[in-house]
Amino acid sequence: MALEQAQITFYKINQTGFYKRGETEHPEFGSSASLLQELSGWSQGKSLAVTKTFEPAEGSDFLPVYLMDITADRQDWLVTMWNQTPATQGKVAAAMGNSAVGNAQVVMNDIPEGGIPGFATYFWFVPEEGAFASIRFQHLITGQKPMQEYMEAYLGHYSSSVVFTDPDADADLQILGYRRGVNDPVRNDVYPRFRTQILKKAGEHNLLLESAHLIRKVIRKTSLQLNRPEELAFWQKAYRMATLRYAQNLPDEVNFKYEVKARMDRDEVQSIIEAWTEDHETEWDDYGFVLSGQSSPHWLSHAIARSSFSFDIERNNLEVVNPKSLLRALRAQRADILNLMR
Repeated sequence: MALEQAQITFYKINQTGFYKRGETEHPEFGSSASLLQELSGWSQGKSLAVTKTFEPAEGSDFLPVYLMDITADRQDWLVTMWNQTPATQGKVAAAMGNSAVGNAQVVMNDIPEGGIPGFATYFWFVPEEGAFASIRFQHLITGQKPMQEYMEAYLGHYSSSVVFTDPDADADLQILGYRRGVNDPVRNDVYPRFRTQILKKAGEHNLLLESAHLIRKVIRKTSLQLNRPEELAFWQKAYRMATLRYAQNLPDEVNFKYEVKARMDRDEVQSIIEAWTEDHETEWDDYGFVLSGQSSPHWLSHAIARSSFSFDIERNNLEVVNPKSLLRALRAQRADILNLMR
């Protein structure tokens, strides 16, 4: 056992189950608790490689994700996902950080036969609260969006509610529709959904909306991927405008911060809040607003139900935290952690 620091961020579960088109509040059937219970049963006896529920679309930023573990403790669940990372002909690439731009040295490392390169992410589901938390240890990424895609794809293609056409030697199976139970009629007017959003404490954002006319400056913190030409060009232009020299050996990602004078109205602030809430993935990604007569910015992230906790846990290896030990640690501090949402 070892004491490790983890960052916990809560998300609200807006929709889980099967909904009529246009309906957002009340599912025809399905719930978070039933989804997790069924997913646990479905995964029993399966190998990791066959737990993938969706193929990322061409051009998507998503990569395949797999179900590594799902463990329950009374009403709580811990879901461990394995997030695949890119590989080339059975090898993973590592660029040498001290090699020069334009002449970078890349080392290719073998992947064991049958191996899936990637990293683990962890999600603590508390169905009675209508919420779950991402638990981030050594990695910057929570993996929340791929997990959301995974759950919705499971509902739509693998859950017990799916009804397929009869097997036909000359055709692939097709989905006829969905039903609550085996004795219920098949319906084709409902659609699977698992939709979430980062859980916010309303006070700070409401203050900004009400004070939009007082905003005098906006501060933006974001991460730039320097292996993307458009983001590299933006970063280089910013350095040139500031008459700064940048190192020849560039990392793949840099944190970037800038500020601009601005006058805004309520609708503009609302638009920024909504876009940021939808896309927010990393701790660094943030907006700060400075109001007239004040010097300290009001950060959007300060309204998030997020904090760091120390957990006494075991690891299966350097990458993967033992799920049972993590769930025990979460249960031991359950009340304090849930207070983040209050």
